[in-house]
Amino acid sequence: MGQTQHEVENALLEDIDLTTAEAILNRFSSLVRESGSDDELIAANYLESLLHQWEISYRVHKSNIYLSVPKEARLKVLHPTEYEIKAKTPSASFSTNEDWVKGELIYLPAELNLDDKYDPLAHTTLDHVQGKIVLMDGYPVSGKVKELGNAGALGVIFISPGDYIHEGTCSAIWGSPDLDSMHFDPILPVLAVSHPDGEHLKKLSTNESVQLSLQTVLDEGWFDCPLIDIFIEGTEEPEKYVLLHGHLDSWHVGIGDNGTGIAALMEMARIFQKHRHLLKRSIRIAIWPGHSTGRYAGSTWFADQFGLDLMENCVAQVNCDSPGCRWATSYEHMTWMSEAELFCQEAIHTAVGQASQGTRPGRAGDYSFNNIGITSFFMLSSTIPDDHVHELNYYAVGGCGGNIEWHTEDDLMYVADYEVLHKDIRIYLTAIIRALNKPILPFNYVKTAEEFFQSLTTYQQQAGAHYSLADLIEEVAELRDSLTQFYKQIEPLRLESLSHPSVQKANQCMIELSRLLIRMNYSRQGVFYHDPALDIPALPDLAPVVELAELEEDSHRYYVTKNHVKRGANRLSLVLKQANQLVQSTLS
Repeated sequence: MGQTQHEVENALLEDIDLTTAEAILNRFSSLVRESGSDDELIAANYLESLLHQWEISYRVHKSNIYLSVPKEARLKVLHPTEYEIKAKTPSASFSTNEDWVKGELIYLPAELNLDDKYDPLAHTTLDHVQGKIVLMDGYPVSGKVKELGNAGALGVIFISPGDYIHEGTCSAIWGSPDLDSMHFDPILPVLAVSHPDGEHLKKLSTNESVQLSLQTVLDEGWFDCPLIDIFIEGTEEPEKYVLLHGHLDSWHVGIGDNGTGIAALMEMARIFQKHRHLLKRSIRIAIWPGHSTGRYAGSTWFADQFGLDLMENCVAQVNCDSPGCRWATSYEHMTWMSEAELFCQEAIHTAVGQASQGTRPGRAGDYSFNNIGITSFFMLSSTIPDDHVHELNYYAVGGCGGNIEWHTEDDLMYVADYEVLHKDIRIYLTAIIRALNKPILPFNYVKTAEEFFQSLTTYQQQAGAHYSLADLIEEVAELRDSLTQFYKQIEPLRLESLSHPSVQKANQCMIELSRLLIRMNYSRQGVFYHDPALDIPALPDLAPVVELAELEEDSHRYYVTKNHVKRGANRLSLVLKQANQLVQSTLS
């Protein structure tokens, strides 16, 4: 008689040993794992040596990816006084090389609507920035840079929230470019300065004309980078797998982002290999290059190369970025898609006895599989509790568990916390082994239909009488009812074997549902293509409907927006009909 699910989970959790994790972080502490560098290759070779030692099956792909690597940035005040300010340029900034860009400074207040969102009909009026160098608060993000470049600004300087100047990227291209996206990169130089320096510039510009000169130098081109692809085969349905992944490359030493993540992935690989006889489905673990200076180029390359296999066989994808960091004891800022919410909350509570909250995944975290339509959960994991963040006077960052050393030279060994890392690995192991071993995939698409219903209801409230979404709301309600019936019918199958024909049929239905619904909810581009690296709202084809109430009726833009929404409504209606037919055929 086989082991129970509880016994299997305990076997994996009891085997966590952070000896290897400590060795990995100690080795990484002397490396700067910039993609395309010798140090990245040294780090990959070190991980390979561990996989050899554990006799784990893996491949190292030579991924050919496009990178933009910052090399130098300079910023000079020419008038009213002359001095130089420390600055950094983000990846994908326009490179001036030996040339200097000179111009007058203009400050744009934070309340100006230049969000990092994908708006194909963006119409922000910014005529007054033409021929000026713009100063703004916040991180260098692609949406703002895109609009300022289109408006004719000479350059843009972002004021960091604190003393640190955080590395980052400002490209609107997700991964390496194709013919559709190759012109999305910024057309103006971009800099970031510290908060004190930025505030001084802001104050200076309120009293008189400020003249600046700036220079950016970046190394851009195609690089061959190692991508580690680990496959540990399951015993009952080996062709189906969960994809677990994280990025190897870093800004500077990058212990908390993402050295701890790689340490967690390798420890989980060791554990899954040792207990592979207990796995029913397979686990595929990928370690990416090109996350930072390629805007998720490694995971995008993987999605391109293995897209058909991912479409057919990947049951879920799980990102592991910045676990195990100092003071990060809260799970109130997790990430998961709607269908995975209850599953994730139960796994976290089982693993560490804590409550958790999650939000819709943003356009980040190597989520390069939305256009294929793969259910996804986790990105960043544990974070510093909100009250402690307030006590520390920290501001929001995008990793390191909330530690503000994120994307700086100070992301060093002291950012890691092995006790927190142990907890985070427990969470990942618990969730993944359940996704691998439960006969019925543990994802509830009733929740996805409910998210659709809520999104459409909200959009309808904002659109008012300008557009009716009533038919779509009714179709979503019908799908929700069908899915409720579907889950009631398959409930007894949860005790059957994975090979039971009805179990296979139910799981295939859920995989096909994910391909339909996730693409509709997270992408505008076709399957196997990649949307821009800009935040995408829920049901993005329908989201512009909220603009109608703010537009002048009978204007050109008003009719263009209605036309756009109608096309999106047609796409959604077709998807809802296909999903409902799929569920009904499975029920029959």
